[in-house]
Amino acid sequence: MRNIADSLSDQDIADLSAYYSTHGAVAGAEPPAKPSKEPSAEVQALLNKANCASCHGANFNKPIDPSYPKLGGQHADYLFVALKAYKVENNPKVGRGNAIMAGMAKQYTNAELKQLANYLSSVEGELKVVPQSKFR
Repeated sequence: MRNIADSLSDQDIADLSAYYSTHGAVAGAEPPAKPSKEPSAEVQALLNKANCASCHGANFNKPIDPSYPKLGGQHADYLFVALKAYKVENNPKVGRGNAIMAGMAKQYTNAELKQLANYLSSVEGELKVVPQSKFR
């Protein structure tokens, strides 16, 4: 893929972006409804189990310490993999090394972590996508 991307001009990238921005869109159709920002009762119970908001803050975007990540609006797949990585022990190539988060993540099954990740990705986040002029 890198070789193909390297061969694209700025105009090629702009053309592809324009094409894919309308790909699958139906003229005159309403955009898909955004998921609810309020967690279901089941997800709220999962959030309360580890008291996620106590460290990651209001709306999961105001952490109590600047070194803690903002979770709201992150991609669900990324969050799921990151949370699962905290459960891995004795494998620094796969696992993550924060002992507090490891203790929190081990309380959940992978299915529950998936529910958490899906909800956190639906929360309005402060993440911004900054377009680049060319692939790197």
